[in-house]
Amino acid sequence: MKPFENLTELSSHLYEMILEEKIRTFTELIDYTGYIFTTPPRQVVLMSAFKLIRKLYWGFFKDIDYPSYPKLWHEIVIPDKRYKYAGNIKRNSTISNIYVAILDVHGYTAFCRQNSRNLSMLHLLDTCIQGDIGKITQEHNVLSRREQGDEIILVGTSAVDIMHSVLSIIDYFSKRKVISSDELTRARPGVRIILPDMFISAGVAGGKMYTPLIITEDGELSGDVINTAARLQVRANAVSPSSTRVTVTKHVVFRYRKESSQTLDFFNSGIISFKGTALAVYEVVFKNEDRYILQYQEEIQELYSALDKKLWRNQVFPALITLIIKVCRNIPDFKLKRSVEGSKNSKVRNGDIIKLAEKTLLLYSTQDNYLKAVAYLRKIVDYLGKIQNFDDLVLEYALKITELYENLAVEFKKEIEKRLDDRYESIFPPETARLYQSVKKQALIYERLKDQAMQSSVVLKKKSIWYTLMEENLDNLSFSLYSGKE
Repeated sequence: MKPFENLTELSSHLYEMILEEKIRTFTELIDYTGYIFTTPPRQVVLMSAFKLIRKLYWGFFKDIDYPSYPKLWHEIVIPDKRYKYAGNIKRNSTISNIYVAILDVHGYTAFCRQNSRNLSMLHLLDTCIQGDIGKITQEHNVLSRREQGDEIILVGTSAVDIMHSVLSIIDYFSKRKVISSDELTRARPGVRIILPDMFISAGVAGGKMYTPLIITEDGELSGDVINTAARLQVRANAVSPSSTRVTVTKHVVFRYRKESSQTLDFFNSGIISFKGTALAVYEVVFKNEDRYILQYQEEIQELYSALDKKLWRNQVFPALITLIIKVCRNIPDFKLKRSVEGSKNSKVRNGDIIKLAEKTLLLYSTQDNYLKAVAYLRKIVDYLGKIQNFDDLVLEYALKITELYENLAVEFKKEIEKRLDDRYESIFPPETARLYQSVKKQALIYERLKDQAMQSSVVLKKKSIWYTLMEENLDNLSFSLYSGKE
């Protein structure tokens, strides 16, 4: 490098070299200049040149520096031995000790559409997302960046930091306090209070050594941890399109509990299949009014276990019914317009669903009346789908399991009908047997007689048939919840 008469000329030359992409890293800067920055004024030039390199070539991390984000700096930067606050970003190398959250702001598009002619309101919302959110996350040593209008990406180095950032953002976008912790509460300052309630769907991943973050040559984020966070966010948005939901991986839960003594609760949502992978997913329970879901954590675990072990013969059905009963006992009281069979009330209430579920369980487990039990299960699930704010996860499992039992019931009914046709003479008295034969083609009478025959003690092997079909169709009974594009 040629000598320069003053620092201004040196600074201008270095800026030109950086802008022309002849210098893209701090190492290249030092190689080009040598260690000539021995005085404070010269070090100001050095740090200004380094700042320009960050702005142009560090992509997602362009705004990071040591004083503002010391934890992230330590994790993603290879520091220079002589200049403590400068160095090279880790490119195309794995960074394991990292956490990523992807957030979507519900109502953003609708708000922009409704206020398309009110530029001050649009600017106000933009200030919230672009400015305030960054300040909130910085307090937790987490870097945030806005993507595609209403999407926000957070990157941090601990489960506590990333989770507390997400919760603070949720509280900020709510007009009323939703986080009980004073440490995490973030009220909107000044005029921003006029903005409407906005809900958040979020996915959080990280904490797993073998799912690293990669920073590309362009400074963008890549790697499985990003993909996982994106999948979880899509899952949260699909399950709760008009309310706030935060989904996290099992590793985030483990790391959070290890790092923090705070009482943040997580609800096990089971194994969810995504495109190319399956994840153990948890929901974050942070609002007091949602804590009732923790009351049936044990029951849903029993269902997961029964499904995982493929215990469709005698455990999946009872586990689902038991779960539904427990949910109905804990959710807020509800009323539906249609009445349940046998109920004297004109409305369907929690207790009505519970009674119907108990009757259904009896039909299945004690009376071996599988067809009626499955029909009742369908009726219950249809009712659950009409209950406002009924647990989305439980309903999703109930719908899927019901469909599979209904498929099996079709085959079961065919087999029973075949055996009835072969053995009707041993079931009915001679006269009735002749009648059965003569009216077999008349569907209505035929169905009534079959129902009568089904109750006969002569047909003692219903359980055996049911179990045999269960074993034969075991592969078809396997399922997992899927989220994302097919």
